[in-house]
Amino acid sequence: MELSREFRERFVRSLQGRDYILYGGVLQLAKERGLRRISTRIIQIPSKDNSMYAVVEAEVETEDGVFSEVGDASPESVARSIQPHLLRMAATRAKARAMRDAVGIDMVALEELGDALPDRDVMDEEVDLRSPEDLVIRFGKYSGKTLGEIYGVDRGYVEWLSQNARDEAIRDASRELMLPSTPEM
Repeated sequence: MELSREFRERFVRSLQGRDYILYGGVLQLAKERGLRRISTRIIQIPSKDNSMYAVVEAEVETEDGVFSEVGDASPESVARSIQPHLLRMAATRAKARAMRDAVGIDMVALEELGDALPDRDVMDEEVDLRSPEDLVIRFGKYSGKTLGEIYGVDRGYVEWLSQNARDEAIRDASRELMLPSTPEM
């Protein structure tokens, strides 16, 4: 699907070299395709018994038919600021996936991402997603901390991540954080 420059500027964000569509953008495309309704059904409410794992099914109806998809969310798959809102995030992910199917776009919605996002509300379009300090680590002794926080207490760990992290995005962000800053003139 070809997206206009204006649409891309408004609804597409780049994160570590890949383009992601914002939920508002996929909703706009669905409206252009004759969106008739969006409905959700809770499959699983997060609780201590299921490790706080939320599952929601969404159904989207457009002029082209009915499309359904499932979304999930758990404390391990969302940024720290979203953890109190797991059910809502599972619904957002399900609706985004169903709308992507309905409009035929293969670009993942930014809101579907989890642990590689900055630890801020992902609905905020003003977030600079390229800032290595904001990348949240979801493993190891600093799980749930941003690279910036880790750098402030354990620079050696960030240096180790820059060479050894399995995730290329984490390696790259760690390397960028390790670069000496240039003094402003």
